[in-house]
Amino acid sequence: MKTAMVVAGVALMAAPAVGQTAVLTGNQDFSISNVGEGFIPSVTRRDAVNSRLQINGRNPDGSNRNFGLWASFDVDLNGLFGGPISGLASVTIDLFEAQPITGQDIDNIITGGTLNVYYTLEDADVLDSANGFDWIDSDPEGLGTQFADRVLVGTLDVADGNSGASFNLDLSGIESSLVNEINGDGFVRFVFTTPDMDTATSFGVGAPGTSTVLAFDGAAPEITFVVPTPASAAVLGLGGLAAMRRRR
Repeated sequence: MKTAMVVAGVALMAAPAVGQTAVLTGNQDFSISNVGEGFIPSVTRRDAVNSRLQINGRNPDGSNRNFGLWASFDVDLNGLFGGPISGLASVTIDLFEAQPITGQDIDNIITGGTLNVYYTLEDADVLDSANGFDWIDSDPEGLGTQFADRVLVGTLDVADGNSGASFNLDLSGIESSLVNEINGDGFVRFVFTTPDMDTATSFGVGAPGTSTVLAFDGAAPEITFVVPTPASAAVLGLGGLAAMRRRR
């Protein structure tokens, strides 16, 4: 039995150092919201269940008016892996292009720029007006002191045209927190915004819009969590090798 365990351990170490993977799909597995400026009313708070999610900068110039909008993904981690994990190899968020289905010729990235994604444990409902979430004019990203615990985990430059956006998150400042939330069936939120006043983007949410004036359709965003293969260094006496692999 002991020999068999060692052989199994050798085979495991020789395999790719990637274990379980969990993929969450927007609106099916997590909610998507947009908050920001509006025309009437002056604040937009909407559940992005159809048509598109937007990440826009704020340009107050009347001739170039761009209404600032940030997006929120609210992720319930209950039962994500069906058991505790000790770490994460990667977390990736993929946004997919949305195309108009009402006849207009509009790129999903009308004006490119920098997109940022933040990690936060703030769980107050962003759509409830009583919580006061808004676009804060004094902050180019519109967040101000909202999500005070937020950590920047991804930055991506996008160009004008039709394309998605893929964020390979920097886990260095959040891995322990995220692992704790996963193991405790907790909650995390990812907030997307831009510091560039003219950036205007639309991404799919997995269901077509119902407006007859301007409606979009595109695939829903996905969040992919990858867990490393559990280390078997204690069985093999290869703790140093395992540490070297993790540093790569």
